[in-house]
Amino acid sequence: MKQQLTLLDAPPDWRIDERTKEIGRRGLAQARAALRGHSPAARPSPMPSDNVPRAA
Repeated sequence: MKQQLTLLDAPPDWRIDERTKEIGRRGLAQARAALRGHSPAARPSPMPSDNVPRAA
């Protein structure tokens, strides 16, 4: 990529204040921690059903 678009400066009233950014960061950290605790690797694999055909 040779050229990148230039971002425009947002008007001051469109900017997010530091308190709001910090609240967002804490929320993201909590969400990530919750997702880490519920990853598919953390769950036991289901037992195969008796009515599923198996290879001979």
